[in-house]
Amino acid sequence: MNMEQLITTDLIGLKIDAKDAKAAIEKTGEFLLEKGYIKQAYIDSALKREEQFPTGIALVKKGIAIPHASPVGNVLKNGIAVVQLANPIVFHSMENCDETVEVNLVFMLALKDSNQHLDMLQKLFAMFQEASCIELLLNSSDEEEVRNMLVSKLKN
Repeated sequence: MNMEQLITTDLIGLKIDAKDAKAAIEKTGEFLLEKGYIKQAYIDSALKREEQFPTGIALVKKGIAIPHASPVGNVLKNGIAVVQLANPIVFHSMENCDETVEVNLVFMLALKDSNQHLDMLQKLFAMFQEASCIELLLNSSDEEEVRNMLVSKLKN
């Protein structure tokens, strides 16, 4: 997978306002939708999937969410949208859906191949273990800086 093509500055949103998890998923999906990466049905499917299989993940200090859906027929080209939320939003936990996680970052993967999807999730989880990466993602006000760090960390 070519990270330079997967992660572009126009798929990165910084200080995005969202009132709840649904709005955060919709806003993250809109980055992909507006640039022709996905169909609206992908966002709708991700919202439905989130109800049954939540994607909130608690990290050491912060939370992230990785909402996604089946790519079949709804992903037009591969891309990854990243949204830094202006304020934390409550998502239900991936590990225990009765628990909640305050999420600061939302990643939406639009990958046609399920093997690519799993590979990317593994790379993201490895990156999430690095406090310096999370700090940059949370605090940067520069899309290019965020993109460059993501590309360098995820291409290995």
